Amino acid sequence: MKDKVSVAACSGMSNFGLICRTIASDLSESEENITSICITSTAAEEKTSDLIKKYPIIALNGCSNACVDKILKNKGIDVDKSIDVMNLANEKDLKPGEVARLGKQGEKTVKKLKKHILEKIKE
Repeated sequence: MKDKVSVAACSGMSNFGLICRTIASDLSESEENITSICITSTAAEEKTSDLIKKYPIIALNGCSNACVDKILKNKGIDVDKSIDVMNLANEKDLKPGEVARLGKQGEKTVKKLKKHILEKIKE
C-alpha cells in the first residue's frame, strides 16, 4: 500500500465495536500509511473538518447496521471501502470475546482479523 488511508471504526457497545476500535488503533500505530478517525467525534461535530476528507476512508462496521457508513454519509463524506467486521469474523470462525474488555479470546480475534482487514485495505 503506497497511499495513506484513514480507518473509521465502529464505536458501538458490542464486542465487535471494541474489536473494531482495537483494530483501528493497532493498524494506525503499526502501519505508517494508515491513520484512524474518531467516528464519535465526527458524528458530534456540527461542521465536518476538511482533514477527515484528506485520505480515502475505510469503514470498519461492527455489524450489518453499518453505522460508520451512515454517520459519514450523513456528514457528506464518502467511504472508499466498507468492512462488516462481524461478518468477516463469522467467515473466519472467530469469536468476539467480551463487550467491554477484550480478554484472551478478543485479543486473539483482533490479532487474526487485523491481518485480514489489512489485506482488504490493500486490495
